[in-house]
Amino acid sequence: MNHCPIFLLTGIALTTACHTKEKEKEQKPLNILYIMTDDHSYQTISAYDNRYIQTPNIDRIAKEGVRFTNSYVANSISGPSRACMLTGKHSHKNGFIDNAHTFDGTQQTFPKLLQQAGYQTAMVGKWHLTSEPTGFDYWNILVGQGDYYNPVFIDNGQRKQIEGYATNITTDIALDWLQNKRDTNKPFCLLLHHKAPHRTWMPDTCDLRLYDDITFPLPENFYDTYEGRIAASQQEMSIIKDMDLVYDLKLADKENTIHSGNKGLEQIGRNLYNRMNSAQKKVWDGYYDSIIADFKSKNLTGKDLAEWKYQRYMHDYLRVIHSVDRNIGRVLDYLQQNGLLENTLIVYTSDQGFYMGEHGWFDKRFMYEESFRTPLLMRYPGGKKGDIEQMTQNIDYAPTFLQIAAAKLLQKSGIRKNEVIELIYRSFI
Repeated sequence: MNHCPIFLLTGIALTTACHTKEKEKEQKPLNILYIMTDDHSYQTISAYDNRYIQTPNIDRIAKEGVRFTNSYVANSISGPSRACMLTGKHSHKNGFIDNAHTFDGTQQTFPKLLQQAGYQTAMVGKWHLTSEPTGFDYWNILVGQGDYYNPVFIDNGQRKQIEGYATNITTDIALDWLQNKRDTNKPFCLLLHHKAPHRTWMPDTCDLRLYDDITFPLPENFYDTYEGRIAASQQEMSIIKDMDLVYDLKLADKENTIHSGNKGLEQIGRNLYNRMNSAQKKVWDGYYDSIIADFKSKNLTGKDLAEWKYQRYMHDYLRVIHSVDRNIGRVLDYLQQNGLLENTLIVYTSDQGFYMGEHGWFDKRFMYEESFRTPLLMRYPGGKKGDIEQMTQNIDYAPTFLQIAAAKLLQKSGIRKNEVIELIYRSFI
């Protein structure tokens, strides 16, 4: 592997480099909390961009740590991005080149090597790699893409449906593992992976009216004419052409009169609504019924329809982000209240970026800045603070975690640091 660990590129200083040997012996082993969301754009984290939303809990990681300003993914789609992160290898090397493949769980991953180093490992939330997780002492994952409402989880092989909202449930499971299931005598590595804010951006019922009083500004290139440039050949990413009224924008009217041409997507949209229990539907209908009535009364076309869709998209997407931020706050509060902030590396990122109307698009299937670039924030106890400008990719995460763990744990084995680094790299060749 030709990439260096992130901290070698950036100067996320290991505390072992600046403490005396006596203090090293007193230090607790470093825990790793790796939080990853799905399709979270850097534009909608206020540590990067405050035009749309405030994310105080996610921002806290940046404020107390570092913000990477040139962080990119190796493959901008969910499963392949996750495979790159786990293996430290590009898609053509790890074998998971698109979501139609199955991840080969027999290959080397950083959780397996952390287990060998004495870590207790756990994977909670969105997996999306088809095969069952390997290298984890505990795993509790969403089935496939996962559902926002009343999702099905696979708890170490056992399927169970849990009533509630996916972001809250995923956090509940992670906190339960931290509090009640892990071996507190071992350092931990917890992968906390949220479904949100993946399409179709279904907000929690408590957030449905959030941002109702805000009209979000159109990106300057929303109506991109590509003057002087060759236009990208279209994927199904156009807000005006491809954002479905029922599936994406929740206009599943009771009279079944709203259609947008894709019967398959429409039916999936109605199925997502039907997953809700009666209490959830009551609150949902109390909000969206008025939206549906308003849409029917306007009979929108052309630019008016495009901009109406954009506002609905932004409102729902940002409500989902608000729920993510609230739940990140729950996790940070738990770590603080239980004395774990002082010896836990906290990472926040997404599996790729996302379009927030740039070029008139949503989704992530073109290699422009908005989808290729991804947020990356890290809080390292006693480490560097501020911005990191060097370019990084998600294939750099695995060797970084391993080298940090090596510096903390493997020193007691008598192996010299340069030999540890060589062993880590050899594991990924």
